[in-house]
Amino acid sequence: MRIKVFTLFPDMLRPMLGASILGRAISAGLIDVELIDIRAYSEDKHRNTDDYPFGGGAGMVMAAQPIVDAFAANLPAGYKGRRVYLSPRGRTLTQKVVEELAKEDELALLCGHYEGVDQRALDAVIDEELSIGDYVLTGGELGALVVIDAVARLVPGVLGSDESSEDESFTTGLLEYPQYTRPADFRGEPVPDVLLGGNHADIVAWRREQSLALTLQRRPELLESAPLTDADKELLSRLTRAREIEAGLGDLCLKRQDMQAVDLWPKQWLSAFVPEESRKAARKQCVSGRRHVGYLWQAFSMGFIPAFVEGEEAVQAWDEQLLESGFLYLPDERLLYRAGNLAPHALAGLGPFILADAALTRTLVHTGRPGKGPYFARNAAVDGEV
Repeated sequence: MRIKVFTLFPDMLRPMLGASILGRAISAGLIDVELIDIRAYSEDKHRNTDDYPFGGGAGMVMAAQPIVDAFAANLPAGYKGRRVYLSPRGRTLTQKVVEELAKEDELALLCGHYEGVDQRALDAVIDEELSIGDYVLTGGELGALVVIDAVARLVPGVLGSDESSEDESFTTGLLEYPQYTRPADFRGEPVPDVLLGGNHADIVAWRREQSLALTLQRRPELLESAPLTDADKELLSRLTRAREIEAGLGDLCLKRQDMQAVDLWPKQWLSAFVPEESRKAARKQCVSGRRHVGYLWQAFSMGFIPAFVEGEEAVQAWDEQLLESGFLYLPDERLLYRAGNLAPHALAGLGPFILADAALTRTLVHTGRPGKGPYFARNAAVDGEV
C-alpha cells in the first residue's frame, strides 16, 4: 500500500507516522507514506497557497494552481489509485469504506485548510471527498491520519494477527466486546469467570453476547444492517426485555448475568433445593423441552421439594434472613441478576420470579398465580429440613 499525502503542513503528520504500529509498519515496508508539501509548488513569489474567495466571505481559500501542479508532479499519467479530499461535506468514513480503500494499491490524500479548496482543483485531481465525522477541523491532516491508520490496520502483517482486524468494533457490524488482562482481580473487580475457564466455545458465545448488548445500548442503529443469525435475534429479544425490566425496577441494585449463566442456573437451583433422588425427575418436569422457560415452582407443587412453607409465612421467612446479596431469576424471560437484599414487595408486577441467596441455601419462589405460593425453602444439606 502506497499513500501520498498532499498537505501544507507535513510536520503535523510526521510524529504520528513515526511512532507505534504505523511507524513499525512503515519501517518494515508494509506501507509507504510520502508527504508532499503543496507549498513547494506555488508559483507565487512568496509561496502563498491561498487567496480571497470570489463573491466575498470570511477567510481564505486554497488556490487551484499549487494543488493541481503538486498532483501532476507526483502522480504519474494514468494513475490508478484513488484520489481523496478530506472534507466535512464528503461521505462519512465507515469501516466499510475503509475496507474499500484497503483494496487499493495506492491512495492520494489531499488535506484542505482555511475555508476550503478552489473547486476547480477538486474537479481536476480528486475522485471523491471523505469526512471522518460531522464536525469541522482546522485542516485535513487529522482526517488523513485517521484514514491512514484505519487502512493500514487491514494491510496483512501490520497488526501481527489477522484476528486483530477481523474482530474489532464495526468489522462485524457490532461494537466490540469488553477486554480484560492481568491481574485476574483488580481492586475487588474480577475478570468474568468465562474468560478464565479455557472453553473457547463459551468465550466466543460470551463475547458475542457482550457485543450485542453493547450495540443495543449504545448504537442500536447498527443492528439494522448488522449480519445477525437467528440465535443473535433471539438473544437480542432477551436483552431488549432485560432493558425494559431494569428500567421498570429503577434504583434497585441489579447486575445482569450473562446468558450462559442464566441457562445453567435452573439446574443449579434444582440441585441445591431438590434431594438427589428426585433431581432427575424434577429436571425433566421443570426445565426440559417446552418447560425450558423454567416454571420451577412445579418442584414444590409436584413434591420434589419435601419441606417448605408457603403463603405469607414464606415471605416472612425470607424477610428474616437479612441477606446481603443473592440472585433474582425471572423464568419467563430467562434472565438472571445478582442483587442486594431484595424484598419481594419491591418486585411486584414482574410476574414469576425466584430469589435465592448467593450460596443457594435459601430461596423464595413467587409464581405470579393466585393461590399458588409463594414458596420458601432451605437447602436441606446445609440447614436441615424446615
